[in-house]
Amino acid sequence: MILTSATVGYLGAQSALFALSCVAGVRAWKILRTWDFDATSPRQYANEKSAYLVSTILVFLLFFKLILAVYLVYMIDSLTPFIKAAMCGVGVLNATVMGWELLGLKLILLCLFGLWLLVDSKDRKALDYPHVRLKFRLFLIVLFLMVVELVLDFVVIFSLETQKVVSCCSVTFSNRNELGGFIDLGRSTVGALFGVVAVLYGAFGVASLKFEKLRFVFGVASLIYAGIGLLFIIYTASPYVYELPTHTCPFCIIQKEYGYVGYLFYTTLFLGSFYGIRRGFSHAFLKETNNNDIWCSFMWSSLFIILSLWYTVGYFFKNGVWL
Repeated sequence: MILTSATVGYLGAQSALFALSCVAGVRAWKILRTWDFDATSPRQYANEKSAYLVSTILVFLLFFKLILAVYLVYMIDSLTPFIKAAMCGVGVLNATVMGWELLGLKLILLCLFGLWLLVDSKDRKALDYPHVRLKFRLFLIVLFLMVVELVLDFVVIFSLETQKVVSCCSVTFSNRNELGGFIDLGRSTVGALFGVVAVLYGAFGVASLKFEKLRFVFGVASLIYAGIGLLFIIYTASPYVYELPTHTCPFCIIQKEYGYVGYLFYTTLFLGSFYGIRRGFSHAFLKETNNNDIWCSFMWSSLFIILSLWYTVGYFFKNGVWL
């Protein structure tokens, strides 16, 4: 267990936001049970006011959850000196119980919050609140995941072992590892796999501009693109950033020595895939026909690919060889 001003402040902020979300959750549950837009009763009038209040609280929550998610990554990296043999945040996470699972849950929650904002925006623009039930059911799912998140926050912080000897990042993410027991995680293999997935993602995106039925498929393709994109950053792009073939790490890339470029990698990948997922979600649940999300997805994904080529192809032109 490591209690510093950073960890105590983080847990305190998470607990306060969770308490606020529980208040919103109780009101959301009451609204779901008694909502009837056609009614003219005082209870329905109170429901409409409560719905606006809950929506405002959730917008506030999303803003601070985003800040805390980024802060968690920074905080994990800052705890490196307390862990034996740890060279970056990977060693810190290896010294915890379910640290990697917590990071994955954070990404899922941010995505769900983003989808909730979309539903809330469409609901507020309509005069008859057509998506009230959808957005509050979605929020109750988010609230359940926030319970799990808060438990994992405390488990991760209190399970940190300062005397535990951990593997360094390049051992943890060795390119001799295999995904699912059969996919080699070498640079060229992951690069080729990402190339195939990126082409399919782009093809489904272009096709979905014309064929509405493919928009949900594009959302699924965007989700797969995000997963393979993370492997691409770790195993293919990051060694070119470090200019060291044996260095494969998702955390060192966000450090000062490399110009914090990792934040650009992760932001462009996340936003590119998120807008694609949002397009599929809109088609499935909101029956939206707007193609703006597809173009936003393409824009952010293009920036991600350009950034990747800047380091990989740029290294080749500078040195005349591939890593």
